[in-house]
Amino acid sequence: MAITYKLELNSKPKVDSTHGIMLRITENRKMKRISTGIFVKEEDFNKEADYGKWIRKINGSHEKLNEELENFIDAAKNAKGDLEKNKQLPTPKNIIHEIKHKNTGSFIEYYEQKLEYYLHNKSASYYKHLKSKFNNLKKYKSDLLFAEVNVSFLNRYETYLISKKELNQNSVISNLRAIRTILYDAYSEEVHEGKNPFLVKKLSEIKANKQRLSIEEIRRLEALELEENTILWHVRNYFLFSFYCAGKRIRDIIQLKWKDIRGNKLQHTINKNGELQEITLIPEALNILDMYSDNRSPENFVFPILDNSIKVNESLAFDNLISSKTAVINLGLKSIADMAEIQINLTFHISRHSYADMLRKAGVSVYDIKNLLKQSDIKVTERYLKGIDIDAADEVHVRAMEQRNKQHTS
Repeated sequence: MAITYKLELNSKPKVDSTHGIMLRITENRKMKRISTGIFVKEEDFNKEADYGKWIRKINGSHEKLNEELENFIDAAKNAKGDLEKNKQLPTPKNIIHEIKHKNTGSFIEYYEQKLEYYLHNKSASYYKHLKSKFNNLKKYKSDLLFAEVNVSFLNRYETYLISKKELNQNSVISNLRAIRTILYDAYSEEVHEGKNPFLVKKLSEIKANKQRLSIEEIRRLEALELEENTILWHVRNYFLFSFYCAGKRIRDIIQLKWKDIRGNKLQHTINKNGELQEITLIPEALNILDMYSDNRSPENFVFPILDNSIKVNESLAFDNLISSKTAVINLGLKSIADMAEIQINLTFHISRHSYADMLRKAGVSVYDIKNLLKQSDIKVTERYLKGIDIDAADEVHVRAMEQRNKQHTS
């Protein structure tokens, strides 16, 4: 009986509600399935469609995905032919085994395919993160195969990123982690089998000293005389409001609307993790809000960073807009730092570091800091505080020596 090839959806959806498309290979009622590595919404797939038209037009990438599915079926048929040439039984099990063990698949092409998936199913910022790492990898080796992704290759690529791209160690690790992410996707989707080079190649970041402002430096920012309604005046307000509100991230500040302000409370959903957060607004934060109250309408943005006609969305274009606004704000902070005689590269995220450092110095527990920063796991908070704690031991040393000197002179 002839072997048949049919595409179908995996009945179990992923967290993002997409289903993997499986290729079912059948002979004499014996069948095996293999993942194609392509994921779509259930409503995007038509298993009864004509050949090459399985993905409906409502999916913006339907043409490309249908072509990839055709190629996958062709690969299965070619695997059957190779088995027959080698005088092996072309059973569904052997065909799938042949597909998995060819090890000549293009890692670059698979990475591109995953980028397409992430663009439509993950946040735009995560897509941009992986895309930038892909650009580095493709420039280094545009024809990279799965079989070539081994420890030796990773070591050579690491050397290239350091010597040619002049990246620091943590940026290098970020690039290697992107490769690991895509490789693990291939393992989980059963489109690649082989040794995992990351069992040998360990990725460890260098503990960085997270820059932050002291309370005295925060006070210098507060006292800085700036002309009202100038760009620098607004930027200083955004930064201080973030600090007063538990170190809110720039994206949340930009997208904050008046409907999120309820009396002396800020209640909104955090952009990064979707958690609901409620913060009591201290008088300093309320004073900043009063400066913008003429624009007060529930659907209006609190701060004049985005036009009120803009709709918040998950598109790449909107993410690029947020990135451009962030760049302008950070540029303004550099000027403000010079005016306030602050000797660090002041960026918006330092408001978050500064808030966490203030809590640490006040003796607040790691658990409470985690809740205030709305981080997903206490281990994340511990890693976050490590960079801040670099100077903590030295501070203890200085205080101990000062105490010793006091005792010596008394």
